[in-house]
Amino acid sequence: MAVDRLMAKIIDKRNLAGPFWLIKLQLDDDFLFQPGQYVSVKVAEDGSRRSYSIASSPDGKTLELLVDVAPMGLGSKFFLTAKVGELIEILGPIGIFKVGPPKYGQVLFVATGSGIVPFKPMIKDLLEKQKFGGKVILQWGMRHEKDLFWIEEFKAMREKYPNFIFDVVLSQPDGEWLDCSGHVEDCLIKHNVSWAGWETYICGNQKMIMEVGGLVQKMG
Repeated sequence: MAVDRLMAKIIDKRNLAGPFWLIKLQLDDDFLFQPGQYVSVKVAEDGSRRSYSIASSPDGKTLELLVDVAPMGLGSKFFLTAKVGELIEILGPIGIFKVGPPKYGQVLFVATGSGIVPFKPMIKDLLEKQKFGGKVILQWGMRHEKDLFWIEEFKAMREKYPNFIFDVVLSQPDGEWLDCSGHVEDCLIKHNVSWAGWETYICGNQKMIMEVGGLVQKMG
């Protein structure tokens, strides 16, 4: 798939929760990509760029990005000051982080923070387009409940597809939290299953990726 340099108009910008902002872009022509890919956005006049996973499923001339502004770097400041109606330059689609068709009968997704972004369109593609009937588990680690977003969307997917299991793991729960708490690797152990025969996708900070990757290998 070719990587194009394109101008996109910001048609929506809204805060989802905490430092997480959803940016919706519109292009002149259909933007063809595969769930899991990303775009590179020009965020400064000197040509500096930052990469953002595409948060939406393929939908003609529009796409959505999710921006975590907590780092307050060039990309954070660029999108915080950007206004609806502005044109921005993107390169894309880029990347080979894509799903399916699965080689095995069960798929595990593990994410922390904004690492959830590529998984939403990937899981929708797996369940809706590919009609995958095997078990799909998504485990998402965050610090606080107040920073959660897309919860209703994932709950709706869970209701529609009985083979989809969605777990939220909070490392610093506020008050009473009935679901899993701690780190995502702790909660993987609590599932008390062998991960032999599972295809695993991991996205988040590098330390978590190494720990979870080692753990699922150790567990089969």
